[in-house]
Amino acid sequence: MQVVPTRLSVSGDLGAALEGSSLADLAKQLSGARKDWTSLHTLLGAIPSGRWTTYGDVASVIGSHAVPVGTHLAACGQCSNAWRVLTSVGRVSAGFQWTNSTRTDTPLEVLAAEGVRFDGEAAVPEACLPLEALRGLLDS
Repeated sequence: MQVVPTRLSVSGDLGAALEGSSLADLAKQLSGARKDWTSLHTLLGAIPSGRWTTYGDVASVIGSHAVPVGTHLAACGQCSNAWRVLTSVGRVSAGFQWTNSTRTDTPLEVLAAEGVRFDGEAAVPEACLPLEALRGLLDS
């Protein structure tokens, strides 16, 4: 059986600073640390009410990947309209959380109030912004 380390062990000055850090915690700290999220924030701010898009399409437009985009949205207090970013099938991500912990509404409730219709828990595809329209929001 292979043992996978859960603690970082590095020598020298860097080692002294990081010694004993959990690899998972370190990965979380470094996740997106070097990424400039300005284009994401701009894009999110431009998504109109009553429309939605996907993590994958957002990632494609800003030159990233869906997972880091989702991770950033979950922790970013500056990301407007994060509830308008859904999975590829139009569902709210299982990992979605409001950055404002006092919110009691759900993303589905907010989207419905904006005019997005749902088929069960999936937003109707007609309200999804096509990729080219999403690119246009960033270019304008």
